[in-house]
Amino acid sequence: MAKLKRVLSFRDVLFIAIGQIIGAGVITLTGIAIGMTGPSVMFAFLGAAVLVLIVSMLFMMGGATIPTTGAFYIWPSRLVSGRMASFVLWLVMLNSVTLALYGASIGTYLHHGFRLLSPDMWGIVKALKSLSPNMWGVVIVTLFYIANFFGLRIVVGVQMVLVVILLSALILYAGFSIPFLQVENFTPMFAKGPGGFFMAMTILVFATGGAYLVVALGGEMKNPKKDIPRVVVTSTLGVAIFYALVGMAAVGVIPWQKMVNQPLTVAGEAFLPGWALIYFIICGAGLAIGTTINAQYIQLPRNFLSACWDEVLPARFGKLNRFGTPYYITTALFIIGVIPLLLDLQIDVLAKAATISAFLPVIFIIWSITRIPDKFPEEYANAYFKISRFWLWPIFVISELYMLIGIILLARDLSKGVLIVLAVWIVISAAYYPIRKWYLRITKGKDLDAAANDLTILEHF
Repeated sequence: MAKLKRVLSFRDVLFIAIGQIIGAGVITLTGIAIGMTGPSVMFAFLGAAVLVLIVSMLFMMGGATIPTTGAFYIWPSRLVSGRMASFVLWLVMLNSVTLALYGASIGTYLHHGFRLLSPDMWGIVKALKSLSPNMWGVVIVTLFYIANFFGLRIVVGVQMVLVVILLSALILYAGFSIPFLQVENFTPMFAKGPGGFFMAMTILVFATGGAYLVVALGGEMKNPKKDIPRVVVTSTLGVAIFYALVGMAAVGVIPWQKMVNQPLTVAGEAFLPGWALIYFIICGAGLAIGTTINAQYIQLPRNFLSACWDEVLPARFGKLNRFGTPYYITTALFIIGVIPLLLDLQIDVLAKAATISAFLPVIFIIWSITRIPDKFPEEYANAYFKISRFWLWPIFVISELYMLIGIILLARDLSKGVLIVLAVWIVISAAYYPIRKWYLRITKGKDLDAAANDLTILEHF
């Protein structure tokens, strides 16, 4: 098994989580949520964060009880079966195509930002202005790939710098709005009633969630049993407060009706000076997506790495370079991310399907976590954070409903062809494990079921 070092402190993981949470959602979903609830969008962000924390409680308990590298694979395999873990892993693999979506999204903001600069500029600035959104996406995805190739210490440092710049852009947006806020724009506060507020809160869950993904790094944290729950709570509530301030600016300067289904830049043009607007577009909207790309590169490979240790995936696929990076896995994710951009494909619909494939494995992962009290009773009893058996199943049901609602919302606009492709991938995901099991038994005489149920691997964490 590849040796991983415990190098991540609470602060390191906190910045990773913040970068994962803050993405394009706050830019694009705020206007949609305003259309649902009006000025109360700022409270909807806070309500969404509470819902996210309820859904994340099972992940927090899993991280506090049996922290591990690649939890999305290890938990289903050790708590249920190798077959389920393999199925989950292949669904996660499909989700990695969203790197292309993130690249194209940040490319759109950078392309727009540079086009705002003076046409008289020459040299490298003029060259950058000529890049298309997809070519910007290739550049960004490649830069983060290179950074991640040199190990966690480098890439976590990059994440910290980017998150600080990103937060400064959100603070700038909220701060510049203060002199322009008008009390009359906040009435009626709950313009669409309780139902509208609840709908807004529900959709904003997608902008405030994501911190739970740090469970994949449990084996590389210095104190994972305490840090995982603390990071999830701190990052989720902290980001929600920033979002609430941004929401207040979006509805307080201009009549909220003008912000319905509009990006934050519409309100920003009313109070941000030119340089500040460009800074917000590039360092706010742009880096919001960039930090999510970086967090994906940090977290996703760990799930595949742990599967290589069991040989559910070929062991050589999990080799580390001298910086401790699983370079084959990271390179595979990079290739998946840039090919759609290089081919200039329309990836928005494909990205929705990939996001569905990210929600689908969570349904199985949280079910496996409910088995912790029975399979690891001593660890459960001594855990820093745990859910009582009485509340375990109600929280499980709420979490499953959240995932199912997300899948329905994402799937309703998908074409029949895309749904067929997704169905085929699910079939392949289900068929892979028995084929791999047969192959290892024939070629190596190895029992894959026994390997995927070997609890000694947890001793390394």
